[in-house]
Amino acid sequence: MLKISSGLMFSSIFVLMVLLNTSCHKENTSFNYNQAIETVSSYVEAQQMTDLLLNTYFKSITDSTLLTSGISEIDGANVTYTISPAKIVINYPYSKTDGYGHYRKGKYEAVSETSFFNPDDVINLTFTNFYYDNDSLNINNITIINKDKNTNNNSVFNISGDDIYRETADSTGNTSYIKYQFQQEFVLHKDVSSTYHTQNDYFSIVGDLMGIAQNTFTFNASILDTSKLIVAYDCNWIKSGIANIQLPDFIYNSVADFSIDGDCVNMYSVFTDDTRITSAFDTE
Repeated sequence: MLKISSGLMFSSIFVLMVLLNTSCHKENTSFNYNQAIETVSSYVEAQQMTDLLLNTYFKSITDSTLLTSGISEIDGANVTYTISPAKIVINYPYSKTDGYGHYRKGKYEAVSETSFFNPDDVINLTFTNFYYDNDSLNINNITIINKDKNTNNNSVFNISGDDIYRETADSTGNTSYIKYQFQQEFVLHKDVSSTYHTQNDYFSIVGDLMGIAQNTFTFNASILDTSKLIVAYDCNWIKSGIANIQLPDFIYNSVADFSIDGDCVNMYSVFTDDTRITSAFDTE
């Protein structure tokens, strides 16, 4: 398990990087819509990828085949489970689709000193040689803390991630990065007809995700309790909710609105300076 002192050091370094990056762009007092939309797009990519990777973990701990036999295929991955030590290995031995329209290659492991199912259990996710849509993904650590169920009997999880780097290379070999960290609360709304995962299950999400976009500008996204993101197993994209996004390098902030009539669509809206622009999660 990652030592607290190390985690604090990594987090401090990351925050310093964000502050330094912001100061480098302070002279930008004009407003460029394209650059602002690009910055928001990097936030959306980071949030969406994080949600989908976590979906696979949460499906694993509620998968009937995996829990009874110790092996299963979930979201295209070969998944194994052991009780002692408490470990789940999610492995993509070669580039495979995850069922959400993305390709994954590599391995990530969920490890707990206790279990995956009880309040106060702490689970650490580590990634090894992992690729997402051919982009190299380097994650220092993702930590999940199981909390007590809320008053509606829904399971609550506090999830944080530090120093997450997604590296993209273009056709000429030039590379760019999305760099971010997050601290969010995930609440699982479970279909009461089954103790195992179903297509009716979904998460509501609140909290913060901050980072540096591919275009090197900074974003600080906040999801409030009054506008929670909804991420459902039956949809490839964020289904509804609003993220308020501070853009320190620009004179206007933005809002990402994922509520397109409550439907599962490859589209979201960005509002900035009283202007609405629609974007797609994934290129088609």
